[in-house]
Amino acid sequence: MGTLADEIARALKHHGVARVFGIPGGGSSLDIMDAAKRADMPFTLARTEAAASIMAAVTGELTRAPGAVLVGVGPGASSAVNGIAYASLERSPMVLFIDGPASSLHQHFDQQAVYAPLARRTAQLRPDVGAATLNSLLTQSMNAPEGPVVVELTAGDAAAEARAFEPVPHLPAIEPTSTDVDGASAMLAASQKPAIIVGLEARAHGDAVRAFADALGAVCFTTYKASGVINAEVPHFIGPFTGASGENKALSDADLIIGIGFDAIECIPGTWPDTLAPVLMLSEAAPTNPRVPVAFAVTGDLSSTLAALKPKLHSAWQRDDIATLRRHMNDIYTPRGNGFSNAHVVQAMTEVVDPATRLCLDAGAHMFAVFGLWPSSKPFGILKSNGLSSMGYALPAAIASKLAEPDVPVIAYTGDGGLAMCLGELATASELDLDITLCVINDAALSLIDIKQQRQQRPSVGVRSPLIDYAAVAQTLGWASEVIEDADALKRALSKPGRKLLDIRIDPAGYGDELARLRG
Repeated sequence: MGTLADEIARALKHHGVARVFGIPGGGSSLDIMDAAKRADMPFTLARTEAAASIMAAVTGELTRAPGAVLVGVGPGASSAVNGIAYASLERSPMVLFIDGPASSLHQHFDQQAVYAPLARRTAQLRPDVGAATLNSLLTQSMNAPEGPVVVELTAGDAAAEARAFEPVPHLPAIEPTSTDVDGASAMLAASQKPAIIVGLEARAHGDAVRAFADALGAVCFTTYKASGVINAEVPHFIGPFTGASGENKALSDADLIIGIGFDAIECIPGTWPDTLAPVLMLSEAAPTNPRVPVAFAVTGDLSSTLAALKPKLHSAWQRDDIATLRRHMNDIYTPRGNGFSNAHVVQAMTEVVDPATRLCLDAGAHMFAVFGLWPSSKPFGILKSNGLSSMGYALPAAIASKLAEPDVPVIAYTGDGGLAMCLGELATASELDLDITLCVINDAALSLIDIKQQRQQRPSVGVRSPLIDYAAVAQTLGWASEVIEDADALKRALSKPGRKLLDIRIDPAGYGDELARLRG
């Protein structure tokens, strides 16, 4: 028999965990780190618990194995909430280990109660059944809907002898029922001009989604999370979908909307227009968000569902109609004016950057042009906090991406406000010697909030700040860096190899018009 920490490491390895992130406390996290090292699972030290939990959540998305993160009691536990909320909303398998409180009340609060609304399950591990409990938790984390699980563990229990972990087979995917398949097939047969919205669950089923879309001949949108599942160059691909008025206009000619792995959290706030066609939802977990009215739903493994449907008739969409819709969407994102705007930045990137590059994208006004202009060609081509829409995401996500898939080139694309929230992770990337390009859209403002403030005719308070020289900051932390003020300089800088930060000074004047074209 080994210690409980050793059995935990065995359970993690069994479920495909290859690395542990975190910031250790002085309790059980030390035992878990030691056990992970013995099990050949390296530990990655982040600079904040929020960043560590985001790294773990992104790792879970990319590998489909639970991303593992450990933190200390009290402030460590409370600081990791951001990543856990992300994993919960965006369907990422993940496990958070928290140092359990000692007998004193120092640094103590009800940690499990804090995480209970976000986690699929919470538990305190004990030596007698700890490994079995963890196995059950990890299995639940990986089953649809994927999400985080949270465990507490005291130092004494981690070091105690424990019952051995006994591997058990993973549960098979749930198959759709024949009744549901027949119902969905009938709706497809009655439809002449269907439209498809591909969502986050579809990222693991790209081949099946593309085959179905090609056979049906429907116009296709992808949510931000599903960017790349349908190649941007496919003729019937229309553009990104967030539920905005510009996109709804493009959907108005459809007589059936098919959601494939689409979750309502992927839409911007607002009301789903009752003028749109009925919604057929194909998903791996039963829809629970009432925001999108679902006429009929099929729950089960998406690849199996799509294969079973096999639409018999090609849609009535005409090539010219599809081209018109695509032009409408392209017009929303086309750069305007002669200044050096964020849209001009993205356009310049498309001219010199390998389209196989993964973009890790922060929340903010800069994100819209990326989705409209970047030619994402494969699932996970763009990583973004969408359901949560957290700032301070892009750099931790890029670090996780580079560790999980070292051969995939990565660009972290963030605003000045987003980078300020995770600045210490520059040191993490440097310490790990990761080849990351970090593009900082620097306009000395929280531009998306600034726009909202202006539209509500409020005074400018709390959204603008002095310009930070991020290029100078990055140099002190082991990054090559330079200030960028035009497209030609940007193209030259992007062509240089190695880890680099590009401090891109833009004119934010075009953000307002771009947002108006998208959202009305």
